[in-house]
Amino acid sequence: MKNILEVKNLTTSFNTNKNKIKAVDGVSFNLKEGKVLGIVGESGCGKSMTAMSIMGLIESQNGNIDNGEIMFNEKNLLSLNLNELDKIRGNEIAMIFQEPMIALNPVLKIKDQIGEVIKVHKNIVSEENNKKVLEFLNLVGIKRAEEVLNSYPHQLSGGMCQRVMIAMALICIPKLLIADEPTTALDVTVQAQVLELINNIKNKFNMAVLFITHDLGVICEVADEVMVMYAGKIVEKAKVEDIFDSPKHPYTIGLINSRPENFKRGEIPKCIKGKVPKLTELPEGCSFYERCDFRMDICQNERPKLNFVGIEHEVSCFKYNLKSDGEE
Repeated sequence: MKNILEVKNLTTSFNTNKNKIKAVDGVSFNLKEGKVLGIVGESGCGKSMTAMSIMGLIESQNGNIDNGEIMFNEKNLLSLNLNELDKIRGNEIAMIFQEPMIALNPVLKIKDQIGEVIKVHKNIVSEENNKKVLEFLNLVGIKRAEEVLNSYPHQLSGGMCQRVMIAMALICIPKLLIADEPTTALDVTVQAQVLELINNIKNKFNMAVLFITHDLGVICEVADEVMVMYAGKIVEKAKVEDIFDSPKHPYTIGLINSRPENFKRGEIPKCIKGKVPKLTELPEGCSFYERCDFRMDICQNERPKLNFVGIEHEVSCFKYNLKSDGEE
């Protein structure tokens, strides 16, 4: 099984009034055909910026990809011009964006928004276009699909809008689907339906999925491998069963221990103290230093390097290794 996506040492930065900050800092990972890689972490940890970098959606006005390679199907996306990239985006790589009520155009009917994708990429127009849109609305489980076809986003529920976003992302049958918080703000029942839908479609088309969320419960349901990000860096990467059965990084342990299902009624939740540091105020050493219950003196002044602690299990923590970012 070959890698459909290979990200190597990706670094994405933004210019602020004071200085330059790294939203994605030296991130590397692979994703194989038909597999799901989950990216987890709190808000502000670089999950969505990693996805936006892959899609080529970093605003050039104040953002820039400083370093790295993004190899998709043996093509480096960072070396392509805009026309070449546009032939891939929405066609071979598609993305489900956060908050569908905002992502969908409020003044266009659903058939026109989804239909535009296959009109541009597949040159399918008129009645054939409508039939294809209807087919995919049915595929994602929308009832009364004919009615939804002529509806506007504000006439649909949040769950239906999310299904519309999924249909739009899937209509060209991409090789890679990036799902950025696809279950946010959905109730538990609809969330379960959306997760089942993505899994079924992934299996049907042998599609690779990059699944971004802050919810470890969701990751447990869908992912084959998990990548934990903190302050723009990968702090742990392993198979999903290893992350839950044997988490290594203190941040990963904190995320798992703070899951609501781990508490009995009346117990005080075990939350991770503090909050994610601002990227303009990162400490000299480990970014998790101030929040860590296992910190050592070395953590304050040196940044740990991502190293293997088991088969296909990597961790960036001095608790398990003494290699810093500056060492080979």
